[in-house]
Amino acid sequence: MHYIYLDYAATTPLDPDAALAAKPYYNNLFFNPSSLHALGQKAAGAVKNAREKCAFAINADSSEIYFTSGGTESINWAMRSVAGEKRHIVVSAIEHDAVIACAEYLEKNGCEVDYIKPNKRGTITVDALNSVLRDDTALVCVMAVNNIVGSIQPIKELAAAAHGKNALFFTDAVQAMNGLNVDVKDWDVDMLAVSGHKFYAPKGTGFLYVKRGTVIESMMFGGEQERGLRAGTVDVPSVVAMGVAAEKAQRLRENYVAHAKTVTEAFTKALDYGDIIECENKTDDIVCVRFYSEHKNIDGGRIAVALSCAGVCCSVGSACSAGSATSPKTLLEMDVEHANTAVRFSFGRKVSVAAAVNAAKIVNETIAKLLQ
Repeated sequence: MHYIYLDYAATTPLDPDAALAAKPYYNNLFFNPSSLHALGQKAAGAVKNAREKCAFAINADSSEIYFTSGGTESINWAMRSVAGEKRHIVVSAIEHDAVIACAEYLEKNGCEVDYIKPNKRGTITVDALNSVLRDDTALVCVMAVNNIVGSIQPIKELAAAAHGKNALFFTDAVQAMNGLNVDVKDWDVDMLAVSGHKFYAPKGTGFLYVKRGTVIESMMFGGEQERGLRAGTVDVPSVVAMGVAAEKAQRLRENYVAHAKTVTEAFTKALDYGDIIECENKTDDIVCVRFYSEHKNIDGGRIAVALSCAGVCCSVGSACSAGSATSPKTLLEMDVEHANTAVRFSFGRKVSVAAAVNAAKIVNETIAKLLQ
């Protein structure tokens, strides 16, 4: 069966240029970048170059980039570094499971946590944040782009509000690298998490941006890799590939945004069923559709399975919580009625207009059968 893949928010394919750049470091240039000999320093140079490319992609300095295994590790590292006398943190209620789980862990270990609800259009407002900020707030955490509905958060304004209370501001930018101009200097964030496999880099790659002067704890103890804060031999081929992918995502951003808009408009116009979950401000590469019917309540999980059998791959929510039987938390926090009938379609570079329209036709046929 030929599948139409509409789950790019879950993962993307490896970019061919990134794969090509990584290949020599598996074979002829396999050396350990921590070795002081000439061959080890060749590998170290490649790591340095990759770090510079990742930094350039988000307008940071290379000394502020720490390589990790992906978004989850970066999130854990940032949030679990909260220490000192201030023990209050603020987290948006529509964060990825990794952030929510970290917040719950911190809460069990003595932190006070306030969760901010979004408005009904999926936005965390400055007023909502200000209502819970305290003099002892240590950290505010709000994602840049929501992974279920694609809502873009006002990160610059939220960070300014947090800094007004001398709190650190951390953002999960995992879903932002393709469609947003991620600029840590303009946003003035203290920490930012990125996952490589969401922007056509290998799985198991990512990085944490830490603004110069921000103190974080060591993630792993051992050697002096990542300036002594994350021990372990650097995966040279993977970080080389991620550097190329980050650079390419930044270079292709305008084309990507235009393509995503064209493709998703073609998809939504061809749909005969469903209500699009609208947001105040959103990316075009994520479309969340609620398929509620007064005559028959069809669960989103059942729809996703039926669509898979028909040749369209999509999601009910985050891939990290795919085994959950509950509705996506984001939709519940937005007070979306019948959230259990929602399905997420996410688009990428390789989705053509023809494929999007064909996918919509398959959705129409599938929903019609399920409503019989």
